[in-house]
Amino acid sequence: MARRSRPRTVQVPPGATTVRIPTQRGAKGAPPVFVVVSESRPTLSSRLARALGGWAWRHRAAWAPTGYAILAYALTALVHVIGPWMVYVLAPAATLPLLGLWWVRVKSPERIGERPGRLLAAAVLATLATAWTAATVHYGPLAVPLAWVWVGLTVAVQVFWLVVRRSK
Repeated sequence: MARRSRPRTVQVPPGATTVRIPTQRGAKGAPPVFVVVSESRPTLSSRLARALGGWAWRHRAAWAPTGYAILAYALTALVHVIGPWMVYVLAPAATLPLLGLWWVRVKSPERIGERPGRLLAAAVLATLATAWTAATVHYGPLAVPLAWVWVGLTVAVQVFWLVVRRSK
């Protein structure tokens, strides 16, 4: 009767590992059975991935241009395969950032603000990035000179981003 009055489920804190070993029949005076369950240690690669992912998450705003550059490289490779005709759209579009800056400077120079050098640098970087995209769609993402141009543009935009964020 005593057995039936005990609760069948025991509350266990979350994350705890429990092992239930039923009492053995006929072993009334036997000592209780103990089972030691040790938690498995994470592997070195999983710890490294966790540390790298945590660092990337904490610094995601500072490294946003590099993430966008990697995404742009992958999308450009996809466009090269799917729609190589996009080069005829992207090549003329490469001039739009500089034309837009010129238009604003001519029509409403008061909108330029205190730091026109930043706008000029941003327009030049955007023009170069769009021209790189057009060339990569045309020649392919595995063209070695274009890969080096991508690396240079990524570093330049990342440095520009860090300088602009720090000087606000």
